[in-house]
Amino acid sequence: MRKKLTFGIVLSFLFILGLGVYFYWRHEKHYKIVCYLATWSAYRQPPMNYNIDKIPGNICTHVVYSFVGLDGESFELKLINPKFDSSEHGLQNFTALHKKWPHLKLLVAIGGWSEGGESYSEMVKEEERRKTFVASVMSFLEKYKLNGLDLDWEYPGEASRGGHPDDIENFSKLLQELRTEFDKHHYILSAAVPATEYYVKQGYSIQNLTKYLDQIHIMTYDLRGTWSGSADVHSPLTVRPHDKAEYAKTNVRNGLELWTNGGATKKKLMIGVPFYGRSFTLVNKDNPHLNAPIIGPGAPGIYTNESGMLAYYEICNNMKRHGWTKEWDDVGQVPYAYHEDQWVGYEDEESLMIKMKLIKDEGYGGAMIWSIDMDDFNGECGNKNALLQVINDDLKR
Repeated sequence: MRKKLTFGIVLSFLFILGLGVYFYWRHEKHYKIVCYLATWSAYRQPPMNYNIDKIPGNICTHVVYSFVGLDGESFELKLINPKFDSSEHGLQNFTALHKKWPHLKLLVAIGGWSEGGESYSEMVKEEERRKTFVASVMSFLEKYKLNGLDLDWEYPGEASRGGHPDDIENFSKLLQELRTEFDKHHYILSAAVPATEYYVKQGYSIQNLTKYLDQIHIMTYDLRGTWSGSADVHSPLTVRPHDKAEYAKTNVRNGLELWTNGGATKKKLMIGVPFYGRSFTLVNKDNPHLNAPIIGPGAPGIYTNESGMLAYYEICNNMKRHGWTKEWDDVGQVPYAYHEDQWVGYEDEESLMIKMKLIKDEGYGGAMIWSIDMDDFNGECGNKNALLQVINDDLKR
């Protein structure tokens, strides 16, 4: 009888242990897919205008409404585009996504490149101003029933962006104060951060960000552009033979190592991937190779209408219908394409699969996308939301 009881206890123990291992494994394999939405995409020319009801909430874990801003006088959060955000019920429609996709975590991002950094530097340097800002954030999240805030201050400490050397310390103070209040309501606190040593050293205490943030969204894109002086892909995985000087460390792998070597927890790091390409006008159309000389930015896209940038849906259309030639960077593990004197470096399904493998192999927290409104969401070239679907499928395997 005693032997039977002992055997039964052992079996029960093994069963419970097995369940624990299973659920631990499931938890560890739960990757985040953070989808940024550029709200101005709603005003693009049809059929490439992107309304909130097009968000594929079944293949994102988090969606970030971008952007709101900071009032430089009151130091409270403010609406940058009241017409869309309020009059056209953008924020209200955004939070209504919870009804259709209860699992979604809905965040709002403050900042962005166009905001600059001066008002943020002024806000963080005084305790009372920080308190005012934190209070306004809490009221905003409660009003719109959001799950959290994403800080996209570009960039603390950078003088050309209105920054100050004390920003690195004062930004950490703000994060600590936000964390204290957020913990009371289980809000998510995240930040979009650079992947280059120059910006990181000026304005970010990596250890403090790891301590106070739930998620760190690394902008491992825009690593090349017209400022680089040649045609190149802006999100290379690793260093290539033609990368010299500071560009020898300006790639996805080095950007991630910059943060992990500084003490960042891998599970909090989301690898940024672009759903757009950086484009160029070549000096010589007969030399369309990687690192070719350029005159300047590429021609604006029909729908994105911005020099030097093409949405993925514009790039795939160019190749499918307008005779563009696709090539592959074997070292950087990214594609590029060209036609006549136009050239673009971008991400496709194959390059994203490689980056998702990196996330899984090395234990990062997931992927961050800028931005889902530039995916092939209408299925112009094949499957709808082709890039986002690849990310979802790969990370759930």
